[in-house]
Formats: sequence, C-alpha cells, structure tokens
Amino acid sequence: MDWWNISVFGIIPVFTVVLIFFVKRKFLWTAPLISTIISVIISIIAVPDILSESEYRPLFGVSMLIHFAIVVLLTVVAYIVAHIIKWKQNK
Repeated sequence: MDWWNISVFGIIPVFTVVLIFFVKRKFLWTAPLISTIISVIISIIAVPDILSESEYRPLFGVSMLIHFAIVVLLTVVAYIVAHIIKWKQNK
C-alpha cells in the first residue's frame, strides 16, 4: 500500500502536470482529469476489491477527492508559472 500512496498522491499528479506543461500548455486544464483517471486505474489494479467491499469504498472516494485537489493545486501553480514565463518573454 505504500507504493500506492506514493504513486497516487505524489508521482502521478506531478508527472501528469509536468508532462502536459512541457508538451502543450494550452491543454493544462486536462491534467486533473487525466491524472484522476490514471489514479483510479492504478487503484483498481493495486486493490482489486476496492469497489466491491464496503469498507474500502469511503476510503477510495476520499482518496480520489484528495488526489483531485492535489492535482488542481499543482495545475494552478503550473498556470502561474506559465503566466510568469510568458510575461518575462514579452518584457
């Protein structure tokens, strides 16, 4: 479960935002959606009975909300950085 926490709350959000930032900043708004989809897939692979057992469902829902909040925060930071870069290039 430790690798799951690290990947869902750290690696996947950062990797998704950084990749989209460098590939196409125009589509940075898709980072939370793509990251959440990847995290759901990883979660289902890591704990297959996460959707079938009632004790895991609240944990899954809360963890995905936290994940989504982390990615949105990282996306906002990326937008601010992109704006600063654009502003310095026009200066």
